[in-house]
Amino acid sequence: MLVLTSGTAARQPQPLEAGDWTLSSAKQGAYGFEATGRATDASGATITVRSVADASSTYASVSSRVSAEALHGRRVTVSGELQTRSATGGASLWLRIDQGRTALLLDDGTLQAVHGDADWTRRSMSLGVPAEATAVAFGVLLMGSGAVSARGLRLDVSAPASVHAPLAGPAREVLDAAVSIAKQNSLRRNDVAWDLVESRARAFAAGAETSADVYPAIRYLLAQLGDHHSFLMPPAQTTQLLTGGGENPSLEVRALPEQVGYIRMPGYSGAEPAAMRTYATRTHEALAGTIASASCGWVVDLRPDTGGNMWPMLAGLKPFLGTSGLGTFEGSAGSSPPWVAGQRVDVEPPSSLAGLESAWVAVLTGPQTASSGEAVTIAFRGRPHTRSFGQPTAGFSTANSTYPLPDGAMIFLTTAVDADRTGRRYGDKVDPDERVAVASGPSSSIDSTLSTAIQWLRQSSGCVSSRAGGHFLRPASSSAPDPTAAVPYPARWWAHLVGALRVHPHKHDANHPLQNDRGSASCERISHNFPSADPVAQPLLLRRKACFEK
Repeated sequence: MLVLTSGTAARQPQPLEAGDWTLSSAKQGAYGFEATGRATDASGATITVRSVADASSTYASVSSRVSAEALHGRRVTVSGELQTRSATGGASLWLRIDQGRTALLLDDGTLQAVHGDADWTRRSMSLGVPAEATAVAFGVLLMGSGAVSARGLRLDVSAPASVHAPLAGPAREVLDAAVSIAKQNSLRRNDVAWDLVESRARAFAAGAETSADVYPAIRYLLAQLGDHHSFLMPPAQTTQLLTGGGENPSLEVRALPEQVGYIRMPGYSGAEPAAMRTYATRTHEALAGTIASASCGWVVDLRPDTGGNMWPMLAGLKPFLGTSGLGTFEGSAGSSPPWVAGQRVDVEPPSSLAGLESAWVAVLTGPQTASSGEAVTIAFRGRPHTRSFGQPTAGFSTANSTYPLPDGAMIFLTTAVDADRTGRRYGDKVDPDERVAVASGPSSSIDSTLSTAIQWLRQSSGCVSSRAGGHFLRPASSSAPDPTAAVPYPARWWAHLVGALRVHPHKHDANHPLQNDRGSASCERISHNFPSADPVAQPLLLRRKACFEK
């Protein structure tokens, strides 16, 4: 039990005791846990969380809470050591400040997650507790399968600090830059009550000693913009942003029965140029190997496309999309130049694929189709011989610009909405041309969206099916994932990059590896999408992603 003393000697010490540990998960029965002790005990708590069933596309959180009444004006810190075993998606501590059922501040810890088989590794995080806070929630998060143990898990509380406590120089410089960037460039900047939002953000950051101490305040600031898309990326992850691409799941291209080609496109993470070119080239090779068995058309399945780098995805699909403009980014200053397939990748498809530009194409979408996945969806809008099927997309069809901060972190700020080649603007969910109910229960082995799309392709292309009605069963594949299954969040969800970054100068080191100007349009999308759950019990932001234009 912690004992808090106020600055007034006449007041009695106030005990602080954390509540019981509780388990929450988006998939019932997928996890189990054990816990001893409380985070407010002198020795802390010991917790183990492990998957006990298939947990490849879900997560578990073990949490506790304390009242914030005695913590106003203080900084709370959660710390402990983590050990993981086969943690496929990683594990972390997390900390959140609530006002009723609204999360004021959150550090979900995923940027410092422990992965795989890791020995005891210390982690900590801290947040300031504003006057309007009612509770502090904290705990351990396990993403995907495996197990995590935490020992010495403690909640510590600092002495009271004034909301006007000065910030150290580097911390103040980063916060000032973030406020200025948001006020001047946000797409919704005219809808924000800046006097209130800025004062609260600065109060959250009071007494910050390092630039990292102001990140929660910056995240609060960005959340108040109301675009559900802007976010902050810390320096280490910003640096890693341009190095990924070689570890992405493979694109699947194969022939389905009845002369239909099938392309299953997951999200693409990273922006390493050689990896992007390799991805596009291999896609073209796979198409060339399948085209002879796809005379009745093609299915482009974007249901598992959680986003990332749109450019290699568009480059791989260039045989279908051609060289014309596919869409634009529409901001307060007007339209960006049209973006095209092959942009930023510079790989041309072989001439043997030329006929695909006029092929019949069915595009499949669903709630996991997010960010750059939605941009790819939009790229097919207005294309002849094309129809989309399934469910509406995730709803993040907006564009973010990138702004570096003085410490090497970066803000991804929503500055535009996506528009297709016809000029139609989006900015939210993208509806398919034909909604198809998702099969469930005993008949869940039937992919109704895929079978509907195949039927349309065969009728539209002139291939007459010998079967009247009914469903086409999903082709069996021992290695291919179920295209209708919920797609797990990317292990490195923060590393999803759509293209080269546009860097806006603001008191930064010109030699920083990301701080260069490369011209033309690009867009990054990041998606961190979990099934809905109790907003108080759930530590995670349901979705976090970004799209930016160059």
